Amino acid sequence: MKLCTSAIGAALTLMTAPTLACGYCIEDKVAAAYDHAVMARALGQRHEVLFLSLEFTRPVSADAAVSIRNTAEGIVGVDRGSVRVAVESGALSLAYDPRRVAVADILKTLDRDLARWGVSFALLRVDGTDGKSSSAESGAARAVSTARVR
Repeated sequence: MKLCTSAIGAALTLMTAPTLACGYCIEDKVAAAYDHAVMARALGQRHEVLFLSLEFTRPVSADAAVSIRNTAEGIVGVDRGSVRVAVESGALSLAYDPRRVAVADILKTLDRDLARWGVSFALLRVDGTDGKSSSAESGAARAVSTARVR
């Protein structure tokens, strides 16, 4: 009986594992931090919009969420007023000027500064000035994602 219970538990684990990183989950996180006005303004200025998945190692207070937003907006090249933090969904988006700052520099700064709140992250996608998206698995984004996370 114990062997049967273990086998069923293992089977259920294997069945649910692929859903943890599915495309729907990524899109849910992007949608949680998406703001059409920010996107339109960014693309109109030939800026790009970066989407991150956030992981919290401890409870996040309202003050910490504001501090996360302020930290991201304080990075040179990030558009003021563009940062959206969805704590409940674990997502963040921001618009930035790619002529002033590289994605890798944004990620490096966030990695250093968000650690104090127990926050790590993963790059989900970058929406570019050409109106297309680069997922974390594509060329430029893949190189950036190595700068990331814990």
